Amino acid sequence: MNKIDFLNGDTADFTAWLGEVIAGTKPLHFTYAPGTAGVDDTLAAAKNRYCWPKKMTVIDTPASVITLTRNSSLQRNQLVLDELSNGIRDCLAAKRPDEDALAGWVRAIMVWGGVYTETKNGGGNAGWLKENRATLAAYLTRILPALSDASGNLPNPEGDLRSNAGTTKVHALILADFVIYDSRVAAALAWLVKKWASEHDVSPVVEHLRFACMKANTSPSRSKPRSPDPDIFPYFAATGHIRNHRKHATWNLRANWVLRAALDKAIHSAGGKSALSFQSVRDVEAALFMMGENLEHALAAA
Repeated sequence: MNKIDFLNGDTADFTAWLGEVIAGTKPLHFTYAPGTAGVDDTLAAAKNRYCWPKKMTVIDTPASVITLTRNSSLQRNQLVLDELSNGIRDCLAAKRPDEDALAGWVRAIMVWGGVYTETKNGGGNAGWLKENRATLAAYLTRILPALSDASGNLPNPEGDLRSNAGTTKVHALILADFVIYDSRVAAALAWLVKKWASEHDVSPVVEHLRFACMKANTSPSRSKPRSPDPDIFPYFAATGHIRNHRKHATWNLRANWVLRAALDKAIHSAGGKSALSFQSVRDVEAALFMMGENLEHALAAA
């Protein structure tokens, strides 16, 4: 489904509703933090409680060493992301990109996101990076245009697309208006769709708005549900076969399109950015990141 077709019909209704949520003219009433009485009355409230990482993180980049203290603010994280984004973009823009430096920037981004992990058999994001570090420039040069394609077809004849909670962070720091589509953001988007559908008596939820959810990468993961309704928004794993990575990338593109359209509507209704708490899709993503951390107490609210 291409971008124009996707943003019509039910999606247009959803983005109009979400635009009101972003603008703060429609209350959110999102319950969070199991065991407490925490409630985000607005989406801005969710953004304002943003904090990351869960523990102090040292990020060794090709240009400097960055230290992020535990539970750093959105503003502090944005400064780090700006540095990482500028670094990897400049590296890729070189006439002959330095493959070692490029791998260093990718590694730094994954370390920031807590996804630079390697499995016992040498897999995982760290294993993938080690295996492909000598050809990263060619890979990204091919993949990035596919991830910017409004056709939604994700042309990838080589069949080597890697799209998961790790590489989405890399893509997001290179491409404009590209959302980090991890399990938290997916969970929050699914919850919002379910809430919108409930308020507007939309049943069943159309297939192209059933955002694909992923289980929490925590132990035990079942203690942190990240789907508001697994029957409507079933879990999947963005690992293994190329079809799983294509599925992740497809929903990543749709999340990009939805959030950009909804933010544009919020900006228009508010008469400009200055009247909003949200200046970019990254700001909206930050709010969703906090909402999607644990849907246990939010399940009944939608």
